[in-house]
Amino acid sequence: MSIIKKGSIEPNIHFAIWEISENENELIQTLGSSVKDDEPLSEIKAESRRMESLAARCALQVLLEPYGDFEIYKDDFGKPHLRDESIGLSISHAKGYAAAAINLTGAIGIDIEHERDQVLKIAHKFVHSSERVWVEQDIRKLTQVWSAKEALYKLHGRTQLAFAEQLITKNLDQEFGEGKIVEKREGVSLYKLFQPKETPLVTVIAY
Repeated sequence: MSIIKKGSIEPNIHFAIWEISENENELIQTLGSSVKDDEPLSEIKAESRRMESLAARCALQVLLEPYGDFEIYKDDFGKPHLRDESIGLSISHAKGYAAAAINLTGAIGIDIEHERDQVLKIAHKFVHSSERVWVEQDIRKLTQVWSAKEALYKLHGRTQLAFAEQLITKNLDQEFGEGKIVEKREGVSLYKLFQPKETPLVTVIAY
């Protein structure tokens, strides 16, 4: 199926969502040799996980096509980076889909999520007191908050963060929401949270 959604939020920020209909070999052929990765496919045991990883890199390949071949590595915290440190990247996957986002001038985080009833059971672990009135017990809204915090967490990418206390969101009923990361040493950092329209699953991009 390949790319089903591609867009630019600002001149330096781009994203793509890939629907997986290919088999593993077809994804490998699509990826070709333009991507070098320090995570060998052989280390990913589950086939579905390998395919999601490949599809995310295929989406990333589409975004980075104007910039030529690229190499991915993971830092000590497991966050993926390009060898060209000037470009920030983030990838995400959910059953049947994968996504990638790049920021030509800084850090970025993307997350995609299916709406599932299970989010109700873990809401107390990630919902901040300021978010409770808005989310109520609504699965869609809870998924938006969870996805936004996952995107913020990926953007941050350095240390463990408490989702309910240190990652705070608001205005997620709008296309552009707001995200806040609260840390003792660094203080408060503010970010934009973009939710593209007409996507098959909840999608949030933090930058």
